[in-house]
Amino acid sequence: MDHLKSTLLGVGLSLGLVVACASDDEPAGGGSGGSSGWGSGGTFGSAGDDSGDNGDNVSGNVSTYADVQSVATMIYDAVEAGEDVTPHIEAVLEAFSVPVLADDDFEGAKAQLEAGVPFVTASAVTHMAEAYARTVLTDVDGFGAGLAEQGVGLGYPYSLSGEALDGDFLGTILYSYTVSGEFEPTVPLEVGYVLPSLVRALGQERAKRASDQVADPMWGDGRLDPLQFTLLSATIFAKPGAPPMGTRSLKIKVRNEAADFLKGLIKDKIKDEVEGAATSVVQGALEVPLDKKDAAQVSVCGSLILYGHKVTMTNTPNLLWHAPNAPNLTKVELTLTFEDDYHDKWAPAVLGGLVSDLTGCTFPRKGPIEGKPVEWSVSSGIEDHGSYDLTAMTTDEDGKAIASWRTVTDGELPPACMVFEKQRDAVGATEAVVSGLLPGWSTVETIVTFLNPNTGGQGDAALTVLYYDVAYDDPCHNE
Repeated sequence: MDHLKSTLLGVGLSLGLVVACASDDEPAGGGSGGSSGWGSGGTFGSAGDDSGDNGDNVSGNVSTYADVQSVATMIYDAVEAGEDVTPHIEAVLEAFSVPVLADDDFEGAKAQLEAGVPFVTASAVTHMAEAYARTVLTDVDGFGAGLAEQGVGLGYPYSLSGEALDGDFLGTILYSYTVSGEFEPTVPLEVGYVLPSLVRALGQERAKRASDQVADPMWGDGRLDPLQFTLLSATIFAKPGAPPMGTRSLKIKVRNEAADFLKGLIKDKIKDEVEGAATSVVQGALEVPLDKKDAAQVSVCGSLILYGHKVTMTNTPNLLWHAPNAPNLTKVELTLTFEDDYHDKWAPAVLGGLVSDLTGCTFPRKGPIEGKPVEWSVSSGIEDHGSYDLTAMTTDEDGKAIASWRTVTDGELPPACMVFEKQRDAVGATEAVVSGLLPGWSTVETIVTFLNPNTGGQGDAALTVLYYDVAYDDPCHNE
């Protein structure tokens, strides 16, 4: 397995070199008879005899890697600035022909599912934006294992290994498709490569901002943000070539001119000539055993259920001292709720009732969520300054889980050492991993909540620890 992944990485690197060298004479994918590689229909080989443009992708309708990277940068710039990223999300989804339906557009939703076309609701987009603000991520390993649980397997030639799909292998495949763009970022990408390029660029952008260390070349930080999760789900479970539906049922929301300009800018930078909703080269590497309706249902329900959950955390108090100074103990309260009424309205109207089969469309009722496992942690800024001593392992009937976090104990200091000049602070946040949120995906059910380290702490989960930085031979000991 490891040897096959290494070989695949080598193929991706070689592809990047080939594209880079080819660009000296003609654009990537140039030549008569269409481009070679993964075609827009998701099959390996020639893209067909579509010789009307001599196979060139330089028509202004395919993005460059630089375009895609700029969108990832714009999104995380907005997140860091505390801005609402709803228009960013809508623009990206619309660019990949993933419709945003009004919450009460039941007929439109049923038509999309019958056609096998993924979509999201307006509420889902709102929750995705909130998830960006709270930095809510899912783990890649769980996503990959969840795909395997849904019966998704590797296509030829990857299936020759006899191994099951996992997050690492999926990341290797994405890397092989997208690394070529980094060699020539201003050359138009191959048709069908734009979506996986954006998925990878988002992870790299997030990892770059979170740490000075070199990011994992595939996923960045081993996690998926809301757009990464939704786009990957949509492109994997959309049958290749599924036609985008009409826009009659799309949610039309009047925004200010700045938001409209932003959406136009993003959509202008994300262009692909592929036919069909969320079609990309990823589809050619995987095999999905579900029919088009069930496959679309998996994608739709995954995003609606996952991002319909909300995790909040509070620390009381949120300003502590190293013991023996006080306060040195905080009560950490986590609350898990489901924010939408899909159970009572959307699911019966669109799905004909609650679906509990492999597609995992069993929606929880709106309100507190009981019985979900919780794992506690803190961000790196304060992990050396204390630890949890009591923790609830699951949420209770009110959707709450309580823990206590206690600071470390310093040695006794004389008053002369406890002065403002020697006072320091450690800033971070309490964090949690909540599991069991997505039926039918027993591994894709982890939500990670933590603060963006570049913000210096924000929101109710923020926690600051004060202490005195005094050397053992400091003269203050003798004063």
